[in-house]
Order: sequence, then C-alpha cells, then structure tokens
Amino acid sequence: MNIFRNFSIKVRLLATYFLVALFPVVIFVYVSYTGTVISQATAFFIGAIAVINAIITSFMVGASIVGPIDMVLHSLQNFQTKKSAATVSDTGQDEITEISFELNRVFGEWNQEIVTIGKKQFHQEKDQEKNQLQISQSEQQLASTRSLLKVAQTLNTTFDFQSNLKAILDEAVAAMNVQWASILLINREKHEMTVACVRGVEKSLLDDLAEEEYPSIRLKPHEGLAGQVIKDGLPLIANKGFKDPRFKQFSEFRSKDEKVASLLCAPIVSSDGIVLGVMNLINRIVPPVFRNEDLPYVKDLCMLATLVIERNRMYANLFVDEHTGLAAHNVWKGYFAEESARAVRYAQTLSLIVVDIDNFKKIVSDTNAEFATQLNGVCGKVIARTLRDTDTASSMQERFFVLLPNTDLAGGVYLTGRIKEALEKESLEFDNRRISITVSAGLASYPETVTDVRNLMKAAVQACGQAKDAGGNRAVIHRTDKSSQAV
Repeated sequence: MNIFRNFSIKVRLLATYFLVALFPVVIFVYVSYTGTVISQATAFFIGAIAVINAIITSFMVGASIVGPIDMVLHSLQNFQTKKSAATVSDTGQDEITEISFELNRVFGEWNQEIVTIGKKQFHQEKDQEKNQLQISQSEQQLASTRSLLKVAQTLNTTFDFQSNLKAILDEAVAAMNVQWASILLINREKHEMTVACVRGVEKSLLDDLAEEEYPSIRLKPHEGLAGQVIKDGLPLIANKGFKDPRFKQFSEFRSKDEKVASLLCAPIVSSDGIVLGVMNLINRIVPPVFRNEDLPYVKDLCMLATLVIERNRMYANLFVDEHTGLAAHNVWKGYFAEESARAVRYAQTLSLIVVDIDNFKKIVSDTNAEFATQLNGVCGKVIARTLRDTDTASSMQERFFVLLPNTDLAGGVYLTGRIKEALEKESLEFDNRRISITVSAGLASYPETVTDVRNLMKAAVQACGQAKDAGGNRAVIHRTDKSSQAV
C-alpha cells in the first residue's frame, strides 16, 4: 500500500472516484459508438466487474489511509496510558506523514523535557541529600555544643576534682551512647598511669572493685592502646576491642577485659602540650562502632578534662598548706559548708574527724618550732595519703580536720582507725632521739550521731577533747545523748 502513500489523500480519493466512474462510461461509449447489442447477462456481468473494481480500489485506498492513522492512534494511546513517547515510523509523503512528523516533534520535545526534568530532579535530590547531611551535621554539632555547655556549667558549680571528672564522663556516656568511660592519669614520679575516674551505664567490668580501689589498676605509659595514644599524642579507635593486638590485658581481669568490644582512646593534653593522661570510651551501643566523626567531640571533652586537671593543680598550689600538703583551713571551711548543704539537700551522710597530736606542747618545748613544723608536715602528708579522693582535710597547728562526704558512722570509724594507725607508725628524730607520734581523735557523723549538721563541727571537737581528757591515744565517737564511745 505504500505506493499510494506517495500521493496525497485528496489525489487518491479523486483517482478512486475517477477509476470507479470511468469503467462504466467507457463501456457505454464503446457500445454506443459500435452499435453493439449486449445481452442482459452481459450487462449484469459488466456491472459486477464495475462493482468489484470499485470495492477493490476503495479497499486499497482506504487501507492506505486507515493503516497510518491506526499507527498514529496506537502511539497516542501508548503515550496516554504508559507515558511512553515512542517515535512514529512513517515513510509516506501524505498528510498523515505530516501529522506523524509533527507528532514525532512533539514527542521529541516531551522526551527532552522529561530528561531535563529528570536531571533537575536528580540534582534536587542530591542537593536535598546534601542539605539533609548539613542539617544532620549541624544538629550533631548543636547537640555536642549543648552537651559541652552542660558539662561546663557543672564545672562552674564546684571545684571538687572527682565531681568534675564524673560530670565529664557521665555526659560522655550519655552523649556517645557507650557502656563505659574512664580517665587514666599519668603519675610521672612512679612512671605509671592510674585510673582516676570510671563511670558507665553498666559496671560489669569493675563490679568486683570498690571505688577507692580503682587506682590499683595500673599501666605503664608505654603499655596498651593508652600507651600508643600517649606516645603519638593522637586519638585512637579500636573497634576490635580486646582482640586488638595492642590491647593490654590483665590476667586477674581477663574475663572482664574480654567484654571490651570497641574502644576509643583520646589523649588529655595540657595547655603546654604535655600529655596528662587519656580518656577511654568503651563499648559503643548504637552505632556499635566508633567513627572518625566522633573524634572532635571527644577532643573537646578531653579539653574540659585538661581544664579540670590544671585548675585542680592550680587550686592546690594556691590554696594548699605548703607544710602539710592539706587544704588551707579557710578553703576547707568552704568545702565543709558546701558538703553540709549537700548532705541536707540530698539526704546524704557526712562524717567529720578531728585529730589532735598528743602532748604537742611538750614536744615543742622539748624540741623547737622548726621540729614542730616538720611534725605537722609529716602528719599532714600521712593523712593525705590515707584519705580517699572524695575526702578533704585541713590543719590548724596540731589539730587536723578530716571531712568525709557520703560516709556513714561505720565508714568514719574505719577511716579513723586507718588514720590513727598510719600516724602511729611514723616517728621523727631530734638530737638523736626518736620521737613517736600518738594522736587523739573525735568522730561525729550526720545524721547518725548529730541530727543537725550545723553542730557537726562542735560535736567532733567535743569528742576529740573527750579523747584527750581520757588520757589521749584513743578515738571517741560523739553521741546525741551527750555520751561518748571510745573506739
């Protein structure tokens, strides 16, 4: 049928009409001109041929028109139902070809527009992902900033070293979603690292240790992952945990060490670039591993830890008695007021020990003022070694004041015994004479022996006086009924 497509529809229709009409006209002219007489059967036969000719010619011409139209309709239906703008393949030269050409042009513009829209949508999705990532990073930075501000606010409320370290680690545990956090500090005199503070949501790693025994876990500054961090001065991520070959295991804690699944260790560096210790974050919960994105926040926490450590040292240098190594008495009284208020506010126990050196005036008269200063210094250093990190002590001449926060009467009795025993092991030499030390101590505890915390100091001093009046070298517990009990 394509031969008909080389002509326009109008020409084809005229040609069809002409061919259909011409055949009977030719027969009629021929019969008329020749005078031929035709029978009725012949006339019917010629008429049938004319009809068949008309039908065949009309069918062929109609097919050359309907076929291309169906092809165009099929393309339009595909476009409508499937949104598929497929090219119409039409090689004719008639009006339908022009329609197909125009339709292909429209389809081409549509496809180009779809490609353009697709590219725009792709770029928009990429920009949206980028914006979402920036928003997520901004939210993380905001959350980190809020977390650090929260810690900073806490650090401004107290100068207590342990309280500040705990505040930092508690926030680290919450913000980083870890099971454990700890701080190890370097003791350069002993060339070792000791655990200064441990906090966490689940304490199975050290569940067999009392808090005052944490420092018994010691590492040399070159050992383990912490040693590597101290050497390089850079944070380190070990998502293999105890399986990391650099991990230091203790034989006595092997079963607990094997619970370390992932670890982030970061250096705590002083303002002059000296590594003071490390901060460990152990067992990330969600996500289950540490990432490089965690390092900036941890570095900021380490900076706050540096602030606490350096401030504590500066505070100690400014407000510590140079002879005894204990807190200056005016500073200690501030501690006492703060802990007294805390004990009342949070219904906590608070104990106070007052220790007097027996026969101090006689010792001074038998020796000299320089020896008395030396004696006070030795006693102060012994008391400082005996105390826990949460305890504070001060002195006024031969009298020492020991404050025991969150400690009940039984704990106070135990520490009083430790202090007294440690002091009595000491002895000094003057003019080739050994001078031994004995002390009298008074103990009062809120709320067990003193119901009003404001009377705690008076009660402890009275108990100490009772111990001295009873001959010294003993400790007495103050009671609310004004009686006393020797220990």
